[in-house]
Amino acid sequence: MRWNLLGMGILMILLVSVASAASPWQQEKPQVGDGKPSFENAERGFQKAKEWFNQTRQKIEEARKQAEEKRFEAWKKHLQAWVEMAKRWVERVQMRVQNMNVGNETKERLMNKLQEIENRLNEIEDEINASQNYTELREVAMEIKGMWGELRQEMRSAAHEYVIEKYDQILERLIQVRDRLEAAGVDVSELDAKISEIEEAVDELESYVGTPEFAEKVREVNQLFREAFEIVKELAREARPEYHTGFVYAHVNGSFELSGNFSMVQIKGEGNVTIPEEVIVTKVDTPGVKMIVAKGNFTASGQGEFRILAHGSGELVLNGEGYYRVKQTPTGPVTDEIEFEGSETVTFG
Repeated sequence: MRWNLLGMGILMILLVSVASAASPWQQEKPQVGDGKPSFENAERGFQKAKEWFNQTRQKIEEARKQAEEKRFEAWKKHLQAWVEMAKRWVERVQMRVQNMNVGNETKERLMNKLQEIENRLNEIEDEINASQNYTELREVAMEIKGMWGELRQEMRSAAHEYVIEKYDQILERLIQVRDRLEAAGVDVSELDAKISEIEEAVDELESYVGTPEFAEKVREVNQLFREAFEIVKELAREARPEYHTGFVYAHVNGSFELSGNFSMVQIKGEGNVTIPEEVIVTKVDTPGVKMIVAKGNFTASGQGEFRILAHGSGELVLNGEGYYRVKQTPTGPVTDEIEFEGSETVTFG
């Protein structure tokens, strides 16, 4: 009996100690009147605990929102930096295109495309600055991704087209060399065959523009050009013409009139030619090949598309469009290709 009374006493002491201990959110001890818990005190303690819980939740929510805002602003700045980088890239490409040795038509097309890209970048920049949430910014980011892929493809195609245009220019120079060798009396049949092979390869190359296979086809065309230049070297050893007068080389689509005293003239192309029969040295008129080689003092004219090579002294009047190169005196330099459209008069020798 004594043990039971002692145990009950210890238990009462523990209960009083627990009831007297203050929780972290309580500022006052609950009052116990007759030994029973007060409902008002318990309710007050619960409300304080709930208030504390809500305060901590609000702080966590505010911290999360601040973190999201920081991430949003960081992402916006990243996209703004991308637009700035893309603008500088367009500016750099514009400078390169301006300095490219390509035709005006190709240059104008590339510059117009770059201007379209620059305008779209300005629009995207405005969209980024106006974005208020992740959804809007995500849409802009997807648009940028698609535009970048399209932009890379466009520039790859432009670069490939530039390569083809350069090949056309080199091929034109090769044809000029062929004509001069032929006019000097060299057999150019092997070179003709190689030129035809190159023309077919360059035409085929156009179907690979913008594709990964383009690079491999370029290597094949380069090899054909190397082989052609080796043939030219061999033929040049057979004929090393010495020029004691001036000369002119012209390509005209329209009409021409050539007059003067010539050691050699070659007229090659398609159309009607008027020339004195007595000055003709060689004349070939077969399907796909029309050529006249002449020398002496005479006047010749033609209507159509022709390549004209003349050694001596005289005057060449060109009407239509094309280009020419001229060596006006025996000791003077040969000009680069001079393009013309309309009427052009060239004197030499």
